[in-house]
Amino acid sequence: MKRILFFIAGALLGLCVAFVSDWVALYRQIIQLNTSILLTISSLVVIFLISVLLIKYKQLSQLNKKTFQVDNSLREVTKKFETLFEQSTIGLAMLNLDGTLVRVNQTFCELLGYNASEMLSMNYYFMVHANDVNHLQIHLKNLIDKKNDVYQSEQECIHKNGQVVWVMATLSLIRDLNDEPHHLILQLQNISLQKKAEERLHHMAYHDPLTGLANRNKLEQFINHILASSRRHQQCFALLFLDLDRFKNINDTIGHEAGDMLLQIVAERLRSAVRNTDMVARLGGDEFVVLITDVKKTESVGLIAQKILDSVLEVIIIKGQEIYSTTSIGISLYPYDGQTIQTLMKNADLALYRAKEHGRNNYQFYTIEMTAKAQDKLALQNALAHALVKNEFLLHYQPIMEIATRKIIGVEALLRWSNKEYGMVTPDEIIALAEETGLIILVSEWVLKTACQQLKNWHEMGFSSLKMAINCSARIFKQATFVDDILKVINQTGLSPASLELEITESIIMKDPENTLRVLYALKDLGVKIVIDDFGTGYWSLSNLRRLSVDKIKIDRTFVKQATLDETSAAITTAIIAMVNKLHIIPVAEGVETREQYEFLKREGCLEMQGYYLSQPLAQEAITKFLRHPMPDGETILETEKTI
Repeated sequence: MKRILFFIAGALLGLCVAFVSDWVALYRQIIQLNTSILLTISSLVVIFLISVLLIKYKQLSQLNKKTFQVDNSLREVTKKFETLFEQSTIGLAMLNLDGTLVRVNQTFCELLGYNASEMLSMNYYFMVHANDVNHLQIHLKNLIDKKNDVYQSEQECIHKNGQVVWVMATLSLIRDLNDEPHHLILQLQNISLQKKAEERLHHMAYHDPLTGLANRNKLEQFINHILASSRRHQQCFALLFLDLDRFKNINDTIGHEAGDMLLQIVAERLRSAVRNTDMVARLGGDEFVVLITDVKKTESVGLIAQKILDSVLEVIIIKGQEIYSTTSIGISLYPYDGQTIQTLMKNADLALYRAKEHGRNNYQFYTIEMTAKAQDKLALQNALAHALVKNEFLLHYQPIMEIATRKIIGVEALLRWSNKEYGMVTPDEIIALAEETGLIILVSEWVLKTACQQLKNWHEMGFSSLKMAINCSARIFKQATFVDDILKVINQTGLSPASLELEITESIIMKDPENTLRVLYALKDLGVKIVIDDFGTGYWSLSNLRRLSVDKIKIDRTFVKQATLDETSAAITTAIIAMVNKLHIIPVAEGVETREQYEFLKREGCLEMQGYYLSQPLAQEAITKFLRHPMPDGETILETEKTI
């Protein structure tokens, strides 16, 4: 301001000096005029100069007054802005374009749990939930490109304590004098209570208030989704329609309040009987629907239904009184029993009616043949459950030969089940049934102990270099004590860990890679050998072979079988053998049945083999006799097999 005043004063002074100079020159020209005239002229000049100065002074005073008013207005606006910014109930912040916070108000700090100094060292983009970051970045670009003037959306922000805070975020862009993006202004409003209220309303709209299960609306929505998915992927699913037997009598006897408690307990038992991917819904009263997704084998639905029957039948204690309740179940299967919600529900209801006719506390499929098949499967399951107690399991052993030396260097233990009613049950059927029922843990423990004890016996008989290969199921790897159980058996039998080979398929690893690899690393630390079975049929990456230091790869029998029949299979088998040898892993060929296959594998550099060309799986006495004889050359292998 002072500079402006000095400038104006200097200009006036210069004007006066110039003006006076001109008049002095004029004065000299008329110096000879009459003195009175000169005095009159001089007076007029002075009056004019004073008038000019007064006008300029007045203008300067007015300018100074306006500048002062502008300063006051600016200070007043700034004060109001500061007051509004700091005392606003909305969280306000100024951001750089990269998201770093430049200024925040107290509400903004309280909303996210940080103080101002902490905030100014943080980036807002890192405080937004990962689900919202991409969306935010897209709309920020739209602001910069002038496609939008303002951006507003609901966002999940992470509070300092780690909890999620729902906010309504409003973002606008400030540009500089050159119309370039300069800063962002962010407004946050806490809408967590509103979101919780919306969630409660949504939950009430789709859930049964008594049991918390899905209601009819949620069930129909879920079935429509499953129908679309099943059509697209050609999958099967099951709809179980059930109600409690004689529930009205229970209500009349113990009262409606106790009846409600009974329904809540049954609902929880139903929820526990199925997977997270399945759905349990209550239609009203004592009617429930269970939807089983992605059904691979229809017989397994019968096992689930029986599990539900057993679960509901367990005693329920309400107000000190023991209650035994039963249920009846009707089952329809997509796509066999219907391809719409209405048809599936109707057919499941018809099956439920038939279950009532059969005396209640049972299940019936809509198709009678399916019911019979499921009941046969249940009977087989019950027989399997008693197989260990009845000592019906036994192991057969298939020899594994080192091709270069023609020596038997190991055997693979293979489970067999001999039952009076069902005869000799196939290994695949045993394992599948044991997996479904949960008996696989007990069965696997028996196989491990029996095989290791037999190997110890063979070592004591003089076959000290013999190794034992044992297949592992997927369920066994989920056991927290699996590695400890292996170590316990090794210590009890006195075996060297290196004489034990555990076989696992690629598909098992891919079901739960992190946990499976952790267990395999622990087994490697013990000194146990790791074998990848059925190699080439799964999706395991080659990098995992190096990470885990796999000891052997078993080439799947489908490749071996076709190797001498078509060039493509031969090329694949040759490539697998070459790759595995290059990685310093031992390739083992499974399912070798002919001399041509044997010669092919020998020529291509396969190191070990097993299969019917060498010997079929043999019982303990037969394989012991087999081991006592020196291995002949390849031409007489079949003759040796015939004499055993």
